[in-house]
Amino acid sequence: MSSPSTSSTSFGKCTVSQPLCFCEVEATLRYSNTPRNPGCPFFGCPKYNNEGLPFCKFFKWVDGTLDIEQEVHQIKIELLRKDEELKRILDDFQQREIKFRKRADAIEKMLSNILEEVQKKDLVLLKQEAENRRSRTLLHLYWAVAIVVSCYILLSNQA
Repeated sequence: MSSPSTSSTSFGKCTVSQPLCFCEVEATLRYSNTPRNPGCPFFGCPKYNNEGLPFCKFFKWVDGTLDIEQEVHQIKIELLRKDEELKRILDDFQQREIKFRKRADAIEKMLSNILEEVQKKDLVLLKQEAENRRSRTLLHLYWAVAIVVSCYILLSNQA
């Protein structure tokens, strides 16, 4: 006497409990290895194929649609878990991107300030070089005038 039963959890998912075989023992889940039904699950007497133990001829195919529904449900749960994990990873990457962008902006601002300082110092150096050239030119002119005046004084004293 088989007593197949289904139960439902709080999620509404149906599961198949193991029926009792004719020996009043929980039937075991096995898989067919016949060419006609390869890999199909079925319930059978747990004493079957155990040497010397008497067994009944209990046999019941497992409802394949329930297995498929359970597998689909498990796949959905796994996909949802992976989706959440991917969302978390994406959020982490976005947070890192924001952090790196802020850091890049700070570095760009710092480089801009350094460039501005270098340009100011270059301008000061150019002004100093121009002033030095002007001073050298004036010094050369002063010496030239001094030499001409000295020569004039020397020549006018000799005459």
